[in-house]
Amino acid sequence: MYYVGNFENAPTVEMPAPEKRTLRCFISPLLDPTNHDIALGMTEMSPGTKSDWRGHPEGEMFICIDGCGHVRIEEEIIELRKGSAVYVPKGAKHQLLADTGSSFTVYWVLTPPFGGDKLVIDLAKKEKES
Repeated sequence: MYYVGNFENAPTVEMPAPEKRTLRCFISPLLDPTNHDIALGMTEMSPGTKSDWRGHPEGEMFICIDGCGHVRIEEEIIELRKGSAVYVPKGAKHQLLADTGSSFTVYWVLTPPFGGDKLVIDLAKKEKES
């Protein structure tokens, strides 16, 4: 059994300012009941935007697929360029920053899924209902 996630079937949500960004969820247990281990999504950011500043009990990997930006992990700032990746340890507060003058797009991977995938799916459903 397998599940294919893509742009056509990915729940998508536009987050409002001040953390303006587009979130998509491609893989999640909420989309595929046979999956119990992993979530995969995408965050697209315009120049000058940033994500919220938070931590959670699970680790998270970010993989830059376009542009350039930074990931703040606790007090450290790490540059991500196309083709680079960083792992954020469990519980570490972190934030994505599109602060280089270019757009910034990353895949995010959560294992086990912690709820970021659920957040995107729930918000996308609410947008469709309104």
